[in-house]
Amino acid sequence: MSLQFGRGAFIKLGEEGSSSYGTIASSMPVNNRIISASFQKTQEKERKTHLSQSGAGGFQNGHFEAFLNVGGSIDLPLLYEGTGMLLKASLGAVTTTDLGVSEDPRYQHDYEPASDGELPSLSIGLQRGTGSYEVFLGCKVSSLSISGSAGEEITASFDIIAQDSNSRGTATTSSFGSGRQMFHFECGVLNYNSATYKMKSFEFSLDNKLERRNVLGDKKTLEPITNDIKDVTLNVTLEMEDNALFDAYIAGTQSDVEFTLTNSPDGDSCNILIRNCYITDYSDDVNTFGALERTMVFVGEGDSSNEPIRIRVTNNQSTGVDN
Repeated sequence: MSLQFGRGAFIKLGEEGSSSYGTIASSMPVNNRIISASFQKTQEKERKTHLSQSGAGGFQNGHFEAFLNVGGSIDLPLLYEGTGMLLKASLGAVTTTDLGVSEDPRYQHDYEPASDGELPSLSIGLQRGTGSYEVFLGCKVSSLSISGSAGEEITASFDIIAQDSNSRGTATTSSFGSGRQMFHFECGVLNYNSATYKMKSFEFSLDNKLERRNVLGDKKTLEPITNDIKDVTLNVTLEMEDNALFDAYIAGTQSDVEFTLTNSPDGDSCNILIRNCYITDYSDDVNTFGALERTMVFVGEGDSSNEPIRIRVTNNQSTGVDN
């Protein structure tokens, strides 16, 4: 029996359709390289509560199957082309604009919350390194995190709630797209309240507040729903240069915050915009002989005109969910 290794692991993605939750997608055309995946099917088992015992020793005498919990997290490199299906699943919808044949890149994809607030479901196939292939069904993104630090790759982490998975089968092959990966040196300045700031690190977070729906008659969840107010935040570390952000924190100033990553030489870009942000958790401790730093969290809010979040990707793919 040969050992299995994590090398060569990847995922395949397909959209299930609005009326096909938990049914395997008709095709899974998007392939993504991954950093790690904790996807798992877990069968809870509980001890029966009656007072009988197995003998004089006083040990339990029987158990039953409780909930079947399926899901986990996926960490992967963020791409200018090829991560769109996961971004759409995280935010809810994508609108694509053709900028014209003379433009390069030609297409603009805006990922924003859907008008009804719903999130699409995916089928996600996990090739477990050199081992088996497992397809997870009814996958919904519970939370998304995009992060980057000076000197590092830009990565994304997706926490997934799924309904079920098919039996593990024989290994499959990958078909990766040609999308370029995002890196730290492609990140522009942070814009907030008519000023710009160079970032040392950032972490964008979106929490969809999804919850499982367990009912009598089934060990699996029904389609998860949002059961609380969604959160969108941006945690940043900046060098300490002035008191403008501290003053905005104390004053409760609200303004849009955004930054853009741009690839050279093809000009693909990814812009993250959070609207109506106010600052929380500000800190600029004096604790070193060297340059001081400040950390803070920007919290976005919606209004009557716009939802608080938009991710805009510009590339040469004609749809926002291509490989």
